[in-house]
Amino acid sequence: MTKIQLSQIQEEVAAFDKGALLVTASAGSGKTRVLTERIKRLVQKTKRKILAITFTNKASEEIRERLQEDIDMQDRLFVGTFHSFCSSVLEKHGSAIGYNQLPLVFSETDDRMKIVEAAIILTPTLKIRYERMDQKQREKFRHDALDIISQIKREVILDENLTEEIDDQSVILVYKNYNEIMSNLNAIDFDDLLYLTYRLFVENSNIAALYRRNYEYICIDEAQDLNKAQYMVLRSLTGDEHKNVMLVGDPKQAIYGFNGSSSKWMTDQFKVDFHPTEIVLYENYRSARKVIEYANKLIPNASDIKNLVKEGVCELYEFDTVDEEAMWIFDKINELLDASKIKDIDEEIRLENIAVLARNKFILYPVEELLKKNNKKYYYKSSVKGLSFESNAGKLLNLALQIKVNPKDQLHISQILSLVKVKGKTALEDIHKACDDGLNKMVLELVLKIKDDGSNFKYLITNLKNKLENVNSVFKEEEDEINLAHYDFTEILKHWYNYAKLIDDKSIASFRNAMALGQTFQNEKNDGLILSTVHTMKGQESEIIFLMGMDDLTFPDYRAVQKGGLELEQEKNNLYVAITRAKRHLYITYPINRAMPWGDIKPRKISRLLPEI
Repeated sequence: MTKIQLSQIQEEVAAFDKGALLVTASAGSGKTRVLTERIKRLVQKTKRKILAITFTNKASEEIRERLQEDIDMQDRLFVGTFHSFCSSVLEKHGSAIGYNQLPLVFSETDDRMKIVEAAIILTPTLKIRYERMDQKQREKFRHDALDIISQIKREVILDENLTEEIDDQSVILVYKNYNEIMSNLNAIDFDDLLYLTYRLFVENSNIAALYRRNYEYICIDEAQDLNKAQYMVLRSLTGDEHKNVMLVGDPKQAIYGFNGSSSKWMTDQFKVDFHPTEIVLYENYRSARKVIEYANKLIPNASDIKNLVKEGVCELYEFDTVDEEAMWIFDKINELLDASKIKDIDEEIRLENIAVLARNKFILYPVEELLKKNNKKYYYKSSVKGLSFESNAGKLLNLALQIKVNPKDQLHISQILSLVKVKGKTALEDIHKACDDGLNKMVLELVLKIKDDGSNFKYLITNLKNKLENVNSVFKEEEDEINLAHYDFTEILKHWYNYAKLIDDKSIASFRNAMALGQTFQNEKNDGLILSTVHTMKGQESEIIFLMGMDDLTFPDYRAVQKGGLELEQEKNNLYVAITRAKRHLYITYPINRAMPWGDIKPRKISRLLPEI
């Protein structure tokens, strides 16, 4: 096993054995390194399994990569998000709460919007009101209804408690109608994964006890971002007797309040329920002195600076307009790239060492335009949203797979009929027979041949790809479509390879859910400068950070200013996260005039959150 050099306080965490442990880890304190080192050591100590929960698939992949060289993970360790863990629980034991067949995760908002609309129309008190609305009002009403449904599940309000917790009977009816429609389709949404797993453990103590015995140690990363449903899943799993639980996080980096997250589950409730040993990792190993000194002005004593060798750069600039701000950033980037030596940076500066951050994506557009115009490579750091297909054949393959593993899913049958221009059929076999000869028929034939365990999936997709490579022998009139389809089939094969590496007990149904949960997406190595929102950059770092758009009502966001309180506090945490992404150089900029989309020029002030430099 590879030996990693740890500080004394990091060693305390890595060597901690039995009991509950709460680790407060400031930005740059080596949290992931310490977490992976502890997991390695726990694997040596126990013959039972270890459960490691992360908050993103990217973080899961990073931990798996760090562990892979030292331990065999397949049988000893589960590393994944709460949602992927809950999906695996429901896949094995969903029948205990009425899901005799693995339910499919509906990840697309459009799908859930159609279902919530049907639920609204089934609610007599809302039907007439809804039908009198214009299109824009209806869309907002559907979004609001979905938000309420999500909130009920995140608050873990069980059906028997709905009338006690919710006064509006119409809300209860829409909620029940939505769930009934989803159940009839054998479908669930992301919130259901947590809600149903909690129900499963609470209603079936024997299953909870089984997981308790299997997983001797539980480690949860980014615990400041726990919401109630996630914490209740943890509590229903551990019961009162399982105490080998480690939470690690930083309340100063709690920025997902809009998703129902709160650092109180880490800082307050965990202490009440588990009485943990507490360790604080305060020493920063990432950023230069000036960057950390500035972060400490925002949140006093956030990190220790006494051992920081590199001085670094932290500078603030004001500009008359947004365009002047963007031009200065662009010129500064070129200056840094052209310089033979940069202060406190040992390596040669490349575009890959630089990131431009902003509170919201639209703030980045002026810099993006300059990069594009001058042929500078860049890419947007983005979170996984799901696999999208470019070709009709790719879309058909995706939909047909969904129907194959879940024949109850009549929602997507209509989309298939529209794609293949067939009417009145409800079964894949019948649609295939009625379909005209061509690529669509080949795709449907392929799906019908796929075995439930996916053992011939790779062969069938590869075989179809090979046919498409000889376009002249197929369909000349579909050359553009065939080109797009070939790309889509290549992409879905990549997802199958990634799925096959993660999962032993394979099936097409679990493959579909793994794609919906983002588990099959591989972290790509992109070339060029990074453009990113602060939220998306969390957990990442860069030698040089430009933080632009730091005018008040842009950062903090005007909506947070209007609401105040917790919302404004989260904006402060957002800023702390942004500042601490910088390893060596931090340049903060803001305009004193901002053009509105309708043409007005609004005078702006420096952000109320920014400390003086």
